[in-house]
Amino acid sequence: MSEGYKDYYRLFREVFDPNGTGFVSPAEIEATLIANGYLDEKTAVLDLISYLEVDRNGKISIQEVEGLLHPDFIKLEEPNNIADMFANFDKDQDDKISIEDLKKTSEELGLPLSLKQASLMIQAFDQDADGKVTLKEFSSIFNEAK
Repeated sequence: MSEGYKDYYRLFREVFDPNGTGFVSPAEIEATLIANGYLDEKTAVLDLISYLEVDRNGKISIQEVEGLLHPDFIKLEEPNNIADMFANFDKDQDDKISIEDLKKTSEELGLPLSLKQASLMIQAFDQDADGKVTLKEFSSIFNEAK
């Protein structure tokens, strides 16, 4: 297990796989997320589960989750790559990612977010509580994952 992902493994084990099987069924993920207040987001949850279940065997492994968190085509240690990703989200080019920027980008990627989802994502990384994510705040997302 890579050092940077130990928190994700712990989360996977504690929340989704408390029995330690190394796998979780889509139904278990759906039930866990809905039980934690995501009932209104059921369609998005089902889309996420479908995306995660790479090998279509009816269960999701930690390796499939890790693949989502650590795509091979992005070298996160290179600041230019993070800045380029940030620029793709910063639609109005004000050097901050707003809720509207995030919604537009997610729609372009074919993964539309509700206003509530986008707001929660911005809040999670908005360290200065101005309602937007700066490049520094955006970079911290990836630095924490290392």
